[in-house]
This record gives sequence, structure tokens and C-alpha cells, in this order.
Amino acid sequence: MMKLRKSTSAWTHAALTGALLLPGAVLANETHVYGIANFGSAASGLCEASSHSVHTKSAAEFADYFNSLRSDGLWSDVRVLNNTNARTNLWKDASLVPAAQAEDTLANAGVDDADVLFIHTHGGHNKTYNRSWLVMGSNVNGCNAITDLHMNLGNGKLNIAVVKACQSGDFEVWQAGGYDALAQTNGGFTVWNAFHGDSSCGKFVKRYVRHYARNSKSTGVGENWIDQFYDRDRGSNNDDCPVSIVYGDTKAKRVRMFETGGWRDRQSTGSKNHSTFFGVAECDPSNGMKLPTQ
Repeated sequence: MMKLRKSTSAWTHAALTGALLLPGAVLANETHVYGIANFGSAASGLCEASSHSVHTKSAAEFADYFNSLRSDGLWSDVRVLNNTNARTNLWKDASLVPAAQAEDTLANAGVDDADVLFIHTHGGHNKTYNRSWLVMGSNVNGCNAITDLHMNLGNGKLNIAVVKACQSGDFEVWQAGGYDALAQTNGGFTVWNAFHGDSSCGKFVKRYVRHYARNSKSTGVGENWIDQFYDRDRGSNNDDCPVSIVYGDTKAKRVRMFETGGWRDRQSTGSKNHSTFFGVAECDPSNGMKLPTQ
């Protein structure tokens, strides 16, 4: 795999609704990490996919960094929920599903109970329905956390989601408004770091995650993601295409958060009536279109 540094391009999209970001003064410092490495059959209570031991190892790298911040008095809490502890209901919001299923604000577990989350798992997308999904570690609540059916990340504490999963940030889904609902209600959700197309996996991911987390303490939470995880392979349809979707009311605010926002510098981007899709122009992954020329 040939790793290159290329200039990041940005595409802008107007969302249907807006929301206000919580002021920085009230932001807490809590991280939830989900590593899903064990998959199997429904008979064993698992979801069907290929088991990848590195998924929990990369999650541990992310958690270790935030635990170091906690040890230095710079972070308040870190929770790790691996394999069968990572359930679909932890992504479900009461505005989209029956209240009995909605556990996204469950203390020390739900995705909206954290300020920053990281997940490493399998994923997919569907252009017809304009959605992506993430495969969970248990089938007790169903195997897939689905962006448009389950997730409303803007009405809790969550600010930044880091998603190491294939097809979790598809350009065509974004272009059609498929990720608008992630940040459509009052709250602080601002950044969805993900992948357009498939992403490669191996021991190197641990190193990438470690460097990315350390370098993004106070700047580059979006830009560093693309710099660290972008890989161009020879040929076509096999690049790694990390992307960052940033929500906010002006391009300047969105670019500022992408370039200079960090774990401890989660900047206000105003109402969430627009989003910018940051990625590398002409990046050409498997299971995703070649990104446009900017």
C-alpha cells in the first residue's frame, strides 16, 4: 500500500434543519470506545461478519490515549464496551424508536452519553435508502446500527464520532442528505469521521489510531483523520478514503473545526443547517464511487 499526502478537498451540502451547538463552557470530557472483533452465527448470539482481532486492539489504543489525559487531570471518564457489550440499542434515539429500545443516553454506555466516541467494526451503505450501518457485537437488539433509522446524535452530549468502519461516510449518501439527521436537533454533535468505501485493516491500524489520537488533542480532529488514514493503492477501486463530515452554519466555522478543533478544543459551529464533506479528490475505493475532481 502506497501512502501519500494529498490536499484535502471539501464539498458543501445544505441540510434540511438546523440546531445550536452547546457553548464550550458547558462541555464535559467523556469518551466511549467500542471495539467489535468477534463475529459468528446467530445461533451463538453474534452477528455475521469476519472476526478481526485488531478491532479491539485499535479501540484500546484510542482508550489508552484518553486514559493518559485522565491521569493528567485533563479528561474525566473513559469507558470501553467491546464485542457483545456493543449493542444496537446503544445507538438508538427515542425520537426514532420506541422509548424502551432507546439507550443512546444510557449512562457510561450509550453513544450520546459521551462527548467523543470511537468505534472499530464492519459497516456498509445503501444508496437507494441513503444510509450507512455499523455491525454490532451482539444480535440481541439486531445486528446493525443504522444512520437514518436509529441515530440522532445531536440531542445528547456527543460532539465527535470517530468511525473506523467500511462505507460509514459514503459521498453519495451524504450528497442526498442521508447523514443530515445525525445532527438535526439541539445539541453539540459536529464531526462524523468515517470512510467513503471500504477501508483496509491490519496491525498498522493500531499505529494509525495512536498517532491520530495523540495529534488531535487541540487541533486537526478532522484533517489529521484524513492525513493519517488516507492510502492510495496502485490501480483502481482500492484506495482507503477517510472522510470528515462537519456540521455548522458557515463554511468558515466548519473549516475551522476541521482544521483546528480537537478533543479539548471542540469549537462552536453554530446552527447545523449545512455540512461539509472533507476528503481527497479522486480517491477511488472499493464499494464507493471515485470522489469527484475538485
